[in-house]
Amino acid sequence: MSMNCSCNCAEKRKLLQAVNQYGFALSDITLYLDTHPKDQDALDYYYHMNHMYKKASAEYESKYGPLTQFTGEDEPIWKWVVGKWPWERGYF
Repeated sequence: MSMNCSCNCAEKRKLLQAVNQYGFALSDITLYLDTHPKDQDALDYYYHMNHMYKKASAEYESKYGPLTQFTGEDEPIWKWVVGKWPWERGYF
């Protein structure tokens, strides 16, 4: 695919990578918490990663559009289908 986009592609990649990394960390820690629900360090890590995931996702979506079809419900139009899909946005 072409790298022709009107935005800063390096920043876009970096933000999407952060979203993916925080999402992976959340998936991983929730598996651990399933078997260690009282581990306070793990809970603290979960809350921190959840905060970072939400922050990175919100920043990405404010700049480049929704990451999933479940975001943007307060929008006046259905933005999920406007423009390229997240995996088609020209930086892979």
